[in-house]
Amino acid sequence: MFKRNARSAAALAMIGTLGAVSAFAQEASPEKLERIEITGSRIKSVGAESSSPITSVGKEDISIKQPVAVEELVRGLPSAYPAIGPNVNNGSNGTASINLRGLGSNRTLVLVNSRRIVPATLGGVVDTNTIPVSLLERVDLVTGGASAVYGADAVSGVVNFITKRNFSGVEATSLYSASEKGDAQRYKNDLTIGANLADGRGNVVVHVGTTRTSPLQLAQRDYAVTAISSGTGLPGGFSGTSVPAIWSGMPSTLAGSKVIDATSGVFRNAVSSGPPDGYNTNPPNYFETPLTRTQATGMGRFQINDYAEVYGEVFHTRSNVTLNLAPSGTFGAALNIPIGNPYITPAVRAQLCAAYNISAANCVPGSTTEFRANIARRFVEAGPRIYSYDNTTTQYTAGVRGDIPILEGWTYDTYYQTGRSDQIQRTGNGFSASKLQQAVRATSTTACTVTTGGCVPINLFGAAGTITPAMLAFIATPTFQTTRVEQTVIAGSASGEVAIAKSPWAKNPLGVAIGYEDRKVFGGNASDAVVQTQGELLGSGAPTPDRSGTLKFRELYGEATLPLVNNKPFIYSMNIGYGYRNTEFDSIGGVKSYGSWKKSFDYAPIKGLRFRGESQRATRAPNVNELYAPVTTGLATLQVDPCQGASISAGQAGQAGTLTNLCQLTGVPAAQIGNVAAPSSNQINNTSGGNPNLGPEKADTTTLGLVWEPDFVDGLSVTLDFWKIKINGAVSSPSARQVVDGCYTAALNPGFTYNSFCQLIQRDPLNGGLNGTGSRGVSTQSSNLGTYNYSGVDVGANYRLPLKKVGLPNWGRVDLSMQVAYMKKADFKSLPSVATLEQAGYYSTAFDDGNPYAKLRFNQRTSWTLGDYTVGLAWRHIGGTSVAPGSESTYTPANSIKAYDYFDLNGSWQITKNWKLSMTVNNLFDKQPPLVGTGIGAGATNFGNTFPSMYDVIGRRYTATLQANF
Repeated sequence: MFKRNARSAAALAMIGTLGAVSAFAQEASPEKLERIEITGSRIKSVGAESSSPITSVGKEDISIKQPVAVEELVRGLPSAYPAIGPNVNNGSNGTASINLRGLGSNRTLVLVNSRRIVPATLGGVVDTNTIPVSLLERVDLVTGGASAVYGADAVSGVVNFITKRNFSGVEATSLYSASEKGDAQRYKNDLTIGANLADGRGNVVVHVGTTRTSPLQLAQRDYAVTAISSGTGLPGGFSGTSVPAIWSGMPSTLAGSKVIDATSGVFRNAVSSGPPDGYNTNPPNYFETPLTRTQATGMGRFQINDYAEVYGEVFHTRSNVTLNLAPSGTFGAALNIPIGNPYITPAVRAQLCAAYNISAANCVPGSTTEFRANIARRFVEAGPRIYSYDNTTTQYTAGVRGDIPILEGWTYDTYYQTGRSDQIQRTGNGFSASKLQQAVRATSTTACTVTTGGCVPINLFGAAGTITPAMLAFIATPTFQTTRVEQTVIAGSASGEVAIAKSPWAKNPLGVAIGYEDRKVFGGNASDAVVQTQGELLGSGAPTPDRSGTLKFRELYGEATLPLVNNKPFIYSMNIGYGYRNTEFDSIGGVKSYGSWKKSFDYAPIKGLRFRGESQRATRAPNVNELYAPVTTGLATLQVDPCQGASISAGQAGQAGTLTNLCQLTGVPAAQIGNVAAPSSNQINNTSGGNPNLGPEKADTTTLGLVWEPDFVDGLSVTLDFWKIKINGAVSSPSARQVVDGCYTAALNPGFTYNSFCQLIQRDPLNGGLNGTGSRGVSTQSSNLGTYNYSGVDVGANYRLPLKKVGLPNWGRVDLSMQVAYMKKADFKSLPSVATLEQAGYYSTAFDDGNPYAKLRFNQRTSWTLGDYTVGLAWRHIGGTSVAPGSESTYTPANSIKAYDYFDLNGSWQITKNWKLSMTVNNLFDKQPPLVGTGIGAGATNFGNTFPSMYDVIGRRYTATLQANF
């Protein structure tokens, strides 16, 4: 039980209000009018209209797009930006998500039928693969905060998937899709069966569906086969883990990166950032990751009487997503190696003995005297690394809704919901660092120094093919880790009208909605010892120590809309609204209480023209990962290390106020000055973790706009909305690029002093680099010190023209629609001490997701329907962008991306009453994506020499769907 507090007092007051209202409810008209609830409000009213901008994707749009997953419906909308999905390979977590306004998937609330879905990740993000496309009636998007209505996470907006309510019959669909080259195939089959019960008082729907998509490798597109450096435009950005091995971290006579020359048989300087010594990681990586998915959904309802309709929903999805990465390797591991290792040639052994001052007596084959060096050798003999994600999500909902007795016009809805998401991640072709160290400690080709586990000596120093299957089998280590998220929701709400609260100039009285929601979220992961140990799984990035935590939310909310004036001169209608939600958030940091609210108005001076606006305080509580994640070291994107190569010189060693001295203070050994390697594959080590002291984010959002439906143009609707979202106390961290710039850039650190940013950098003590197992790299811990300031303008227009109105009575109709989004500002500041990142119109490695933030984006669709035939053309526009100031490259094509336009042709034919064929040609003119090279954006989104999540990498694609209804 709750203690008496402001919230429980408010609940009692609301109950009292309901009692008082009952005496006046009888004044309402006996005629029962349909009251509806629209996305963005809990109030059910007659002829409800939203004061929030809403974008709807209807059945017709779904039919035209022919998606295999619902994130495709949203990702292409101008107000949405790419998130994790099929076009993310190295950086994917095996899910698909939605990112409104580019503020992050964790700030977009995803609902089904206005109810939450259990998250799939510890970051609180929903895997939209769980939502069946074939059951959708429409998709509503509310952009701008909606926390007062729906609770936490609705900062950038809400995506509400509305399913079919009264489906009866049988519907079967089969989809096939492939690129013009015959690859990137997709297969989707669905069966939906529904039946009405008891003269329409009930309905039951069962749906099953399967989806399979084939992978597309970078090697299958000519422009992506070889990594091109964004800095030079030449093959580059290669990995410093190659074959034959690249050596570093050795004494001064062998300082820098070395490789054994195939001709001379002795060390020479390595060129690891590109040919001939760097490794091109591109070919096996995926442009489009493969998916196999099975879905089963059941929905039912039965109206017992006017006061009680029971309903239930079951969503079950099992999916597998597989990622492909370049072969594993040692990745610069610091190893202790016997000088008598049998795979070290005599000429190289002599060089090593001279560098390490090993005596002639010990400089012989079989000697156990050890030296230490960083070895970067790619295990090409094993094939690519494989990461497999098996995801299972099941959610049950059971509820009762209906009219409230004795309260005319009042309805209630109560439900209990429980859901669970499980993910099992397995790795293939992964290898153990400790077993590698054991295998390299050998003085003969037949036995290791320590023979435990059947150790097989490994040849790290030869050409491709010198590592045998037996060698690989010994160091191989399959891994296993699981993630589980459980969510339980108990909620109840009531909505109706308060007859005594009525304006004398309005037709309808005050509309009210009140409710309570109790939500509990548990999240945790468990993994084997290999995954949990830093550096044990070679090439894995960050380890994943076990973590778990529980978040509890207890919320009471109320919402009211008061019509002020109706049908008066110059005031066709005028309404105001207010909503408030009180939240108690219980986590590892204790109990925090806070509120979110909204104020709204709408004013129509005449019929057909309506002005609307909302001001909201939205909130987002930190998720399990942000609170509970242990500190670990993973990877971040950086193209150039300020301390690499000739950027620093031995002549300035130890001189205060110089870049060389600052590099030394952050970990570059004196012997490595002038020899520090460039970041391997444009990546450096990055240390980060959770913060149990985090509190909720607070966002102030504003939307102002109009809706115009002129009487003199029948079928035309135009919307115009300005929006602004400002988040204070944002959970954020500086990017690795910001930390590096804050330390080493003269403009930000004029005296080259060892400042607070430099303290966040730890280099490898042997070679001074930011890669390898000996470096924590750049530390980027989370805090509540971030701010986001985003704003823009949205325009929407729809027009339906029956051609008989222009004298063509037998020519059907034309439908036109357009959605335009202009992003005026997208400013982000992770800490008060760092510079503001102005993201609108730019792309950079410093940005959160790395994708270009085009200022202007729009979709336009024209379709012509004549009887059983429809043909249409969709036009997708992505505005031009350029690299953020200060990140310019000498390679001009990497500095800007022109505006891009894609055209999609679609058509459908209702063959008979029961059969329908739909066809689409995406990227009609087979437009190639912009080629900017690699390293100009974040590694997860800038690969294959382009931005695969933003621009089309498939090329012209053909899709056909055959649908049968009985």
